[in-house]
Amino acid sequence: MQLTEFPAPPLGAHGAGPAPARPRAIDSLVEGMALLRSPRRTVRTLVAESRLSIGVRLAGSASVWRDGTWAPLPRFTLTGLHCSSRTVCTEGGSVLALVHLHPAAAAMFGVDPERAAEGTWDLAGWWPASELEALAQAMAQAPDDSTCVARLAHAVSDRLAAAEPPAPAIVEAVRRLREEAGGLRIATLAQALAMSVDTLERRFRATIGVSPKRFARAVRLRAAVLSYGAGMALTELAVGAGFYDQSHFIREMRLATGSTPQGLLRGQAIC
Repeated sequence: MQLTEFPAPPLGAHGAGPAPARPRAIDSLVEGMALLRSPRRTVRTLVAESRLSIGVRLAGSASVWRDGTWAPLPRFTLTGLHCSSRTVCTEGGSVLALVHLHPAAAAMFGVDPERAAEGTWDLAGWWPASELEALAQAMAQAPDDSTCVARLAHAVSDRLAAAEPPAPAIVEAVRRLREEAGGLRIATLAQALAMSVDTLERRFRATIGVSPKRFARAVRLRAAVLSYGAGMALTELAVGAGFYDQSHFIREMRLATGSTPQGLLRGQAIC
């Protein structure tokens, strides 16, 4: 599997002529882009993710293991943040373009954030299918991979620009939780944002789809997966990812995935 990642493009300038006015806050919701090519059939376990993703499959197919069977994934997808794991099978010859978004972007697509969390949905439920097909055609005709995913990013950003932006306090809460690798106490975070813990938890769940504590768990687990290297001690990995100790890491990993870190990180293809 070949993953090529790209930084978020300068979304203010796309196409011919002057770019439409766009709030800077909207562009900051686009956190990155990627193109995933699968030369051969691949089965991967994806562990936690604190971002929302919009995907367009330009070739091939994929399915997710759900309720004891492989369920086909739509061509156009909206994948919510995940605090758990999921197993995906990608067929050979598949090409998937992705735009990663701030988790607060779900509501801006008209999606219930709590529904989006932990799931992958058919994007055509919130975006006209005819427009998605035209977008996929334009992406397929792009001269290179960077232009291909940038066209998706521009289209996504245009839709976000038409929606009400998320509350700055919740965007700041996400930033702080990520910056502290999920290790920030929720009471401390609420105090910094000048609100009660109950208010923070209610507003955070309404915008992001999960509680601040659950989101912090996703941040820590994702950090552990991204920093794991062959031969790395679990204690080193746990502390570096923001867990209190190895036992805390093992408990959180088992809760999220049903497996221990030893079994998951060292025995499967993960990402």
